[in-house]
Amino acid sequence: MGNETNLENWAARERLRWVEVTLWWRGWVGRSDLRALFGISAAQASSDLQRYAELNPSAMSYQTSRKRYESGPRMRCVLHEPQLGEGLGFLEEDWDGGTPGVFGNAKSEGHPTVERVATPELPRRRAKPAIARRMVLAAIEGREVKVNYYSVASGTARKRSLVPRGFGWDGHRWHTRAWCCENEEWRDFVLGRIESAEWPGEVREELPKDEAWCRIEVIQLVINPKLKKESREALRLDYGLTGEVLELRVRAAMKPYLLAGLFLDEESGRNLPRHFVLGE
Repeated sequence: MGNETNLENWAARERLRWVEVTLWWRGWVGRSDLRALFGISAAQASSDLQRYAELNPSAMSYQTSRKRYESGPRMRCVLHEPQLGEGLGFLEEDWDGGTPGVFGNAKSEGHPTVERVATPELPRRRAKPAIARRMVLAAIEGREVKVNYYSVASGTARKRSLVPRGFGWDGHRWHTRAWCCENEEWRDFVLGRIESAEWPGEVREELPKDEAWCRIEVIQLVINPKLKKESREALRLDYGLTGEVLELRVRAAMKPYLLAGLFLDEESGRNLPRHFVLGE
């Protein structure tokens, strides 16, 4: 009884989910993998693999010569939605294959290990943890907080009284959506530009509704008609489209940041064609 895999048990479900992830991305899994990672007995590991085979019969088959279960092209996932990041995690583990001089071989002497997942290192834009904490605490209870804020647009630095209500990520930095007591309107303030913040003060309950934050807009993006037929088809594949239009839902307050993020190709120095144009 102790070696049965009960799906009602959280730990058991996590082990089975790991089996699925590993089969999908690495292509094989063995009893020793489960024992090493989860610290379970050989009997429990066998029970887990048998249980997953019952849940997903087409997912794997046992290869006697290699003493492991391997997945095939007919596999589908039943316990989770695959994410590329899972697969890249396996790619960056110790690797025993490939062509030296191209990627390197992690286990061959004389050949350096080369990372095979790369992302551009963008400048970090972060808020001071103590300031971020005070803004979150203020937002939870609707309290006013006095800050010293630097503005790029106006080129000023001055004290402001804000009542944070929400937070937005524009792909590069965090903003707080807050009532500006000075201007008497809802505005966005970049957390990283707050030099100092006092401890949250009094509760401010009588504030007008933030219409731009509450209103959801649907933006229609049309594949650029100036692109070649093959280029448009490439974009349909890339964005998972069946037609020419991509619809996005966004809070009205966040719309400017979304559009800025979509139309930055010309500023990258790569002279890329614009993928989309705004629909009517």
